[in-house]
Amino acid sequence: MDPNHLPVDDSSAYHDALAQCVDHWGLVLEKTELIRDGINHVYGSETREGAPVIVRISDGAIRSEAELLGELLWLAHLRKNGCTVTHPIPSRRGELLETIERDDAVLHVACFERFPGKHLHKNSVNEWNDDLLLELGRQIGRIHRLSDEFHLPPDKDRKQWYDVEETHFPDPLLPAYNAEVVHVMKSFLNKIRQRHQQPRHYGLVHRDIHAGNFLVDAGKIEIIDFDLGCYGWRTMDFATLLFARYYFPTISVPDASPKRAGECLAVLVRGYREEYTLDDEQLETVADMVLIHSTLNYVIVRPAIHHWELAIPEGNCSITDSMNWLENLWLRGHPLELDLSQV
Repeated sequence: MDPNHLPVDDSSAYHDALAQCVDHWGLVLEKTELIRDGINHVYGSETREGAPVIVRISDGAIRSEAELLGELLWLAHLRKNGCTVTHPIPSRRGELLETIERDDAVLHVACFERFPGKHLHKNSVNEWNDDLLLELGRQIGRIHRLSDEFHLPPDKDRKQWYDVEETHFPDPLLPAYNAEVVHVMKSFLNKIRQRHQQPRHYGLVHRDIHAGNFLVDAGKIEIIDFDLGCYGWRTMDFATLLFARYYFPTISVPDASPKRAGECLAVLVRGYREEYTLDDEQLETVADMVLIHSTLNYVIVRPAIHHWELAIPEGNCSITDSMNWLENLWLRGHPLELDLSQV
C-alpha cells in the first residue's frame, strides 16, 4: 500500500505500523487506503470477514498510551450505554490498543467499526435542518450525562483542556505566529483557567464536534474522532461547530452571522435539554468557548497554511485571509458576537 503524501518527515513508520497490525485485526492490506493524515493517520480498511473498519495510528510522542486507553475506555462506556459514537474493536489479543515500537518512534494503533453514514455538505439546507440539529444536541447531552456517571482510572485519565498538546504555542515561538496576538490569546486563556468549575458545567467533552466529525445515515448520527476529548466546559461541544459554520471565513456558510449562530445554538440546546441539564449561566460561556477554539485553530493552522490550503481547496477565501481575520479579531480585543436571544 502506498501511504501517499504525508506531512511528516518519514511516512514509512505509519505504513510499517499498519502492516504489523494486519493480523491483530485480520485486516486486508490491499483494501486499505489513507483517509486523513496529520497528528493521527486514519485509514479505511476491511477485515477478512468483509467488515468495514477504521484504523487510527497515533504518534506516541503526542498521545501517550495511557491517554489513548482512557479515550477508548470512555468510548466503550458511552457505546455500552446507548450513545452512537465511534466503537473501538479489541484486537485478536483482546487489546483496545496495540503499540508498535521502532528505533525512531512509538506508534499506537486502534481499530473502530466503520459507520455507513456520510458527512454533510456545509451548504445543504435540506440536510442541515432542525431535525438534524435537535438530534445532534441530544447526542451531545447524552454523552455529557453518561460521562458524568463514569470515572476513568487515574492511570488512564484524559487531560484538562489547557494541557492538551495542540493548545500550546511552541517555545520559542515560530516566526509564523504574530507575537502580539499570541500574547493576547495567552492572557485570555490564563484568565479562563481561573474560572470556577461547577458540577455538570465541566467534565469530559469531545472538544472537536464539527461537520467533519459526525456521520449521518437515515437520520441517525454517529459522532466520531474523540482524539481531542478532554476535561473542559460542556459548552465547548457547541463552540467548535459554531466557529466553523458561522465565524471562520474560509469554511463558514454563505449567510453566516451572529444571529444565524444563535439560531443554530438554540436548536442544539433544545435537543441537549431532552437529555441533560443546561442552565443560563452555562449559555453565557458559549462565546468565550468559541474564542478558546479560535486559539486552538490558530495554534494548529497558522504555521501550516500551505498544508491547510491544500486540505481545503474550495473554501470561501484563502486560509491566509482567515488567519488575518483571526489575528485582527484578537488585536481588536476579540469582539466576537453571538446572539443568545433565541436560546
